[in-house]
Formats: sequence, structure tokens, C-alpha cells
Amino acid sequence: MFDLKIVTPKGIKAEIKAKYAEFTTIEGGMGVLTNRLPIVAKLKVSPLKIKTEDDKEELFAVHGGILEMDGQEMIVLTTAAEKPEEIDVETAMKAIEAAKTKLSHAANTAEKAKAQAEIEKNMVRISIVKK
Repeated sequence: MFDLKIVTPKGIKAEIKAKYAEFTTIEGGMGVLTNRLPIVAKLKVSPLKIKTEDDKEELFAVHGGILEMDGQEMIVLTTAAEKPEEIDVETAMKAIEAAKTKLSHAANTAEKAKAQAEIEKNMVRISIVKK
């Protein structure tokens, strides 16, 4: 068992006793167990799947960030983390459509990247609701 803490600018989002956590870094998907060698990784906008001490699954849409694991404690620092029940799929779908419109009218690379990031974030949000 290890302690998993999700921290956002609004404070601690969750504190969970975990057996396993699965996430996506900029270098690919990973999973960790207790007593893992230390790691610091940059997270992509992706689902964070946690198997709790009582074998339940917790799921979060994590909006990027940094993950640190020392073998006994994992800390996820992210701009936002959402549980499936906090996500309004209809609003997320509308945000995707708006971002697609922005993407098709983007005048420069920065605008394109921002619109693409908005699409990606909302697709992840929808994906965890549908699991």
C-alpha cells in the first residue's frame, strides 16, 4: 500500500491508500506499485486509474502535471483533476466542437496548439465518464 495524493491549485483533491496507479507520461503509459524505485515524471492530459486498498477503482481525468513517487507516497501535482461524476459530457462535447472551430480558423501555431489541447482535455474527460 502507498499513499496517493492529488494536489491542484485549489488544494488537495484526493488522498487515497492505493495498491496500484496507472497513468500516462509524456513518454508513455506506466503503472506503479508500492516500493517502486523513485520516479519523477511529466504527465500528459490523461486518465489516472487507481486501485484502492479495498480493491475499488478510482478514476480521475488529470490535466497534465508532475508525478513524484518515492515508493511509499505518490504525489500528483496538476492544474485540475476531475472524477467522472463531476464531468458534464454535454458541456465537454460543446467545448470540443468550439475548439474544432477555433482550430480550423487558427491563424498561428500557438492558436492551433491551444485549440488542440482543449480538444484533447475534453476527450479525456468524456472517456472517463464512459468507462
